[in-house]
Amino acid sequence: MKGLVGGGLPSVVVPIMAIVVDPAFAAAVTIMPVAATNLWQAVDGRLFISVLRRFWVFLLAMFLGVALGSQILVGLAPDTAALLIGIAVVALSPIPLAAHRFEISAARESTLNPLAGSVLGIVGGATVIFSPLLVYFAMLRLEKNMYVATASIAAICSMFPLYLGLGFSNTLTWDAVRFSSILLVPTMAGFLLGRALRGSISQRAFRLILTASLVLLGFGLIIKGFM
Repeated sequence: MKGLVGGGLPSVVVPIMAIVVDPAFAAAVTIMPVAATNLWQAVDGRLFISVLRRFWVFLLAMFLGVALGSQILVGLAPDTAALLIGIAVVALSPIPLAAHRFEISAARESTLNPLAGSVLGIVGGATVIFSPLLVYFAMLRLEKNMYVATASIAAICSMFPLYLGLGFSNTLTWDAVRFSSILLVPTMAGFLLGRALRGSISQRAFRLILTASLVLLGFGLIIKGFM
């Protein structure tokens, strides 16, 4: 999923692992896979500077939001948050495929970026669920490679305050880092396969696959919330 649509790694891994381990530990062990895949996608296609010029306000606001939200994560029961976010993701994901009136214009984008970055950062830091962020970028109707680069750079900006907060809470231990390095092997195998598939599909197909992926993520979160 990460290689194909540019996101979904923590949103898939953390809820599944949280069934058998502490949610904060599940978030901590994603550090190596998240870092490796996002750094790769951030520089792949040489779009790094273009993304920073367009989204620097969003990224700064999100960074601060994640720093706040990560402090909530340590003591947060994730079921209710997962349920509410899952409902929101399922409801919002099809919007980019609908009429152009749902498209966010450049003027609105500049106004919404700081607000969206702050809110999505707090939600992501508190739940390690960044699917709503992917929906926001999808509503901007970015070209597929621009979308993936933007999502990855946003993930990098959210990664530092999130894992820093987990480190201060003593959740990010050396045991978590060692286990994270093991998870890196299957992650990179799937990532490279997804990347190859993305290169062979059209923009329309990418948008359809992205929407379907987000909807499935949302339903998974809803099921976790009820469980």
